[in-house]
Amino acid sequence: MKNSAIGFIIFIVVSCIALFAMKYILWAMFKWGGNGALGLALIFTCLYAGSFIAITKKCTWHEQYVSKKTLKWIWIFGFLQLGMLGGLYHLLPQFFPAPIADFFFA
Repeated sequence: MKNSAIGFIIFIVVSCIALFAMKYILWAMFKWGGNGALGLALIFTCLYAGSFIAITKKCTWHEQYVSKKTLKWIWIFGFLQLGMLGGLYHLLPQFFPAPIADFFFA
């Protein structure tokens, strides 16, 4: 039970960080245009992937609580979350969730 709770907390943290990154990418798009947003998206993608590599390679605390396989799934779900929200925003804006839209545009 403790391992599941720690995995869930890590997932929430990763998801929140990813959503804030997506918010700032959207801000960059409005302020600097597409090239600025693309550059910021590449930086955040490298940070996202780099944080996974840093946690799995350098830190040993996760081995006591959460397996490497679980961490991979957490990061994969976080990336899929961004892809799904980005797809909804760009391709089907009428289905973009209103509470998340308030977060992004407030």
